[in-house]
Amino acid sequence: MPTQEVPMEKELITHYSAVLAVNKLIDSIDFYCFRLGFELVDSYGNPPYYAEIRRGQGQSLMLLDQSTAGPPATHVSLAFYSEDIDTLYEEFQAKQVPIKEALENKAYGMREFQIEDPNGYLIVFRQKMR
Repeated sequence: MPTQEVPMEKELITHYSAVLAVNKLIDSIDFYCFRLGFELVDSYGNPPYYAEIRRGQGQSLMLLDQSTAGPPATHVSLAFYSEDIDTLYEEFQAKQVPIKEALENKAYGMREFQIEDPNGYLIVFRQKMR
């Protein structure tokens, strides 16, 4: 007896993007693109008030000028996941990115380090330990 093919449901949520309110958009683009290795995907306005950046195949990160966004939340942090955290850490050290917390193995099974962007956002880079 032939089986009946069940149609696949469409994903209602396909991806996500964080939006960060930043004090100076141009300075933030410079930090993320030239110091952390992200690429500028697009920006909006003249002068720009909104930018989309990405590194590798990861999700986009949106940067929104503070004057447009209003006051930031009291606590925001970002976590980026890597397949080679040691090389990424060395890259950032070579670019003299200030490291807030050095690369170390955590009790919860992650190898990670932390930086802070020019707007005070905590950014964690991590890799699951095997």
